Amino acid sequence: VNYIEITNELNTWLQVAEVVATDMTNSDVALASEGAVATAPDSWSAISGPEKAIDGITLGNYSLGQIFHEGSNNTHDTLTITFSSLQELNSIQVFGRTDCCQNRDLFRVTFFGDQQNALYSTVLDSRVNGIDPIVVLPNTQVPEPSTIAIFALGLLGLASRKFQK
Repeated sequence: VNYIEITNELNTWLQVAEVVATDMTNSDVALASEGAVATAPDSWSAISGPEKAIDGITLGNYSLGQIFHEGSNNTHDTLTITFSSLQELNSIQVFGRTDCCQNRDLFRVTFFGDQQNALYSTVLDSRVNGIDPIVVLPNTQVPEPSTIAIFALGLLGLASRKFQK
């Protein structure tokens, strides 16, 4: 995965306290301190920029400057998080706002590869009792070319054996 895009599935305010994207070693590769970059078309105020979604603070209080909050309602804004390098992700978690308005926190997360192609999409519901769900991602590994070559040679061997009889 090269980057992810997060939108509000309810087409209302997008507000994200934190995105946690763990790789196969369980490291959070969505942190700014790990080289990730968060961008969005706008934000509500100077204290609610997209960088708030990757600063490691999951508490979700707007007045304390702990969340990203889009600038205009019903504009279908997208929060984009670009990783420092291609990542094999294990799980994703999106923390919503906690000081109010949790009913808005239904997130669509779409994962994009290095060719900007959509690899996978899922919906995370952070509206219920302050629970921020974790989604373990499906295994999307592509076999190594050497594995494919060995498999093909095996098939050729079986086919040639059949013709020898």
